[in-house]
Amino acid sequence: MEHLLQDIYRAQFGKMVSALLYYSGISRMADAEDIVQEAFAAAAASWPQQMPEKPEAWLYATIRNIANKQLSRQQALLSLDNAGGLPAPAALQEDGDQQLLRLLFACMRPEFSPRLQLVMALRYVHGLQVQQIATLLGSSPDTVSKMLYRQKQLPKERDIAFSSGFVWWSEQKVLMALKVLYLVFTEGWKYADEQLCEDALSLTKTVIKEARVGVPDAKALFALMLFQLSRLDTRTSESGELLELEHQDRSRWNKDMIRIAARYLHEGREARHKPFLLEATIAWLHAGAPSFDATPWEQIAALYRQLQHISPSPFVQLNHGIALHFAGRSASALALLAPLEEHDFMQRHHLFHCSMARILTDLQQPSRAAEYYEKALRCKLTPQEESFILKKRKLLLSGF
Repeated sequence: MEHLLQDIYRAQFGKMVSALLYYSGISRMADAEDIVQEAFAAAAASWPQQMPEKPEAWLYATIRNIANKQLSRQQALLSLDNAGGLPAPAALQEDGDQQLLRLLFACMRPEFSPRLQLVMALRYVHGLQVQQIATLLGSSPDTVSKMLYRQKQLPKERDIAFSSGFVWWSEQKVLMALKVLYLVFTEGWKYADEQLCEDALSLTKTVIKEARVGVPDAKALFALMLFQLSRLDTRTSESGELLELEHQDRSRWNKDMIRIAARYLHEGREARHKPFLLEATIAWLHAGAPSFDATPWEQIAALYRQLQHISPSPFVQLNHGIALHFAGRSASALALLAPLEEHDFMQRHHLFHCSMARILTDLQQPSRAAEYYEKALRCKLTPQEESFILKKRKLLLSGF
């Protein structure tokens, strides 16, 4: 029962909040969230005694009842029945992605910092708990809670304007939405959270279908997501161990998904936000390579150089260096990566240390490589990542 509630929460939370805001007359995000939370609390108390035949319908009915009671106490608002009421769950499902995008757009107010926008999207659109958001963003739960609390305390006139947030003809709004969805997908990919990846993919497809502007950008981003997802099942071994790209079974990559992604990449070639297009092109080159050694590393390095020029990031710099190394230009790679030795964030990130260890291992410098694996083990790691690094260090020290 607990797992069922969690699954419904993840899948329906944002749709329930957006339905309240759009259909019921509830005007404040905090009020809508409280109503949905109250319905799930009622389910947790009631379902162990009697499980409803249709759990989602039960939750929507409970939400409607709670909203009715709240609205009846607010004479200035229309009653839920007079406002048209919440649609049946099946009807809501039909336009659920549109309502989630409406909610996402409403979260992206210019006065909110990019980090707050992402926190709000993860919380309200994707239904993640505070602890999950903190883990995804490398922050503390207390910090995330305080950000959400301060947002909830905004005066009503500064609260999220839900109905006015849905602006398909605003290129700025659409691009902001795509950037958030890119971050959501990236976090889902990093932690192998398929639900988060699928949510971002579905909403991006809705942008492609409905938006009046920014469609090439959405198609480029959609292509990138599909290329990545095409090899999702090969990222780990049968025993659950992480596998590097060179050890993944390319015969198991989803060829149909790669073919569809390539079509969207072609259709998105006029994207104005070039980072999506460049990253999708890099993913296409990886997907089309018959083997790791046959990957066009020089071309990939050149694309990362372009990406770093227009959208600088330590991670882009890291990937550029890795591509240079596999292109046979290790000295250039080490020179490029040297500044990251002084970058506080990268020093706390295992990917930098593991990449340096890999380069130094290939250069027959095992003692230096081992030092970087030791540094990686001092970073914040998932159990899978820790197991992977320990295995790599053991193989290095054993001489294999």
